[in-house]
Amino acid sequence: MKQIQSLFALIVLLFAAFGCGTTDNPIDDRDKIETLTGTLQGEVQSIDGVAIQVRLLKAGQLVAHTEAHGRYELNDIEAGDYTLHISANGYQEVERNVTIVSGETISLDKVSLVELAIPGHDLEPGEGLDIGSQAPDFELPDGNGELHAFSDYIGNDKKVVLVFYRTGG
Repeated sequence: MKQIQSLFALIVLLFAAFGCGTTDNPIDDRDKIETLTGTLQGEVQSIDGVAIQVRLLKAGQLVAHTEAHGRYELNDIEAGDYTLHISANGYQEVERNVTIVSGETISLDKVSLVELAIPGHDLEPGEGLDIGSQAPDFELPDGNGELHAFSDYIGNDKKVVLVFYRTGG
């Protein structure tokens, strides 16, 4: 019986010493693991004094964002289809559909944002703004307390001037 125990112990030691007959070490197989993420990079024309926001959305949900200073880069993005939004206050937003590929860097063409035309900046003092049929539907009292609706003035070639006074503290 003692010989069987000794033989068994010897076999266990041999297996331990020789790694149970295998030379593969799964921990050293890091180079064989597939990368499941990619990178998105691009360039935006800089605008002095204006912060340019870069947002990446998937199915309407924000996945990543950064502020662009000429260039931007979003790292470790899961492979798949996304929508890229580039925006800045006072400029038209740019939207691009992008596909991120595992293990790759996707480079997009340079984007230039177009400044929005702000109505009213070209008006002479005393001139009004033509709001046409997009006038909001609400009423305001005049100095005598009589209510006037914006819709009453649409298409009548009348000018509406709103003056707001802030009083009190």
